[in-house]
Amino acid sequence: MLSKEETAAFAEKFPHKAVPTSAYNFDQLAEIYSNARTDYIVPMPMNGKRMQEYVESYDLDLDASIVAVDPDDDGINGICMLGVREDRTWITRLGVIPERRRRKSGEFLMRAEIDKTLEIGRKIVQLEVIKGNAPAHHLFKKLGFEETRDLMVIRRPPGPLKPEQTRELAFAPMDNDVIWKLMEHREPGAAWTEETASLRAAGSIQGLHVQIPSGEDGWVIYQRKPFQMGHFVFSPDVSDLMTAGLIAAVHQQNPMQDTKIENVPSDHYTWPIFQQFGYVIAFERIEMFLHL
Repeated sequence: MLSKEETAAFAEKFPHKAVPTSAYNFDQLAEIYSNARTDYIVPMPMNGKRMQEYVESYDLDLDASIVAVDPDDDGINGICMLGVREDRTWITRLGVIPERRRRKSGEFLMRAEIDKTLEIGRKIVQLEVIKGNAPAHHLFKKLGFEETRDLMVIRRPPGPLKPEQTRELAFAPMDNDVIWKLMEHREPGAAWTEETASLRAAGSIQGLHVQIPSGEDGWVIYQRKPFQMGHFVFSPDVSDLMTAGLIAAVHQQNPMQDTKIENVPSDHYTWPIFQQFGYVIAFERIEMFLHL
């Protein structure tokens, strides 16, 4: 945990101005973020509409999120955004403009958001860092964050299932009330982006009740947008055969949808089953927590 003295000494040695992101509109925030990620290890393009959706889906607090401004020339150095839920905050969208690096802006932003977490009465900060982003990983460890687990972003291209992947299934869509009632019984431990609060805000959520030939039944809930599916949630405590049936049902129902599922724990029981259906790892993240 950072001491007040350490943070004050750092701020004196590497001065910045912290401007709340609420001082900017969504188009401006998207431009700042995009400029900060031009050479990033995984491209993540952003526009104003997508920035607004991101803020609303993940409970980002625009007053607690920060743009770092250089006090010498008033130029924008970088951005960091803070989600707030219950007793936790979530650091996301951290980025520093490439030509304005080496001013310790990333560390300034992180220290400022940790301070903000304490200021608003929260005691836990969490984040994810992409594997291979050594400078950011080193910074987070320096500030006291500890690794908790590895997470995968997995993808499957559009296309029908192969004959050996198809299943004899009986399935039916679920209405909205049933979906959210079932979500109360989901497996615990979802990453921030996959928590029920995130899915409620994200919209376009659908669900299927599925029965396999053995008589076992279960459910799967997922997001279906015009060109892509994601955010899969499975009924807990079912067999691997049932899980395979749930995945098959989604793709038999939506054969031409691209699929991208974020933040699946690398040791999760579903991963070998996803692989049977042609899923591959797009990239990996490391989840980290700081207890204040």
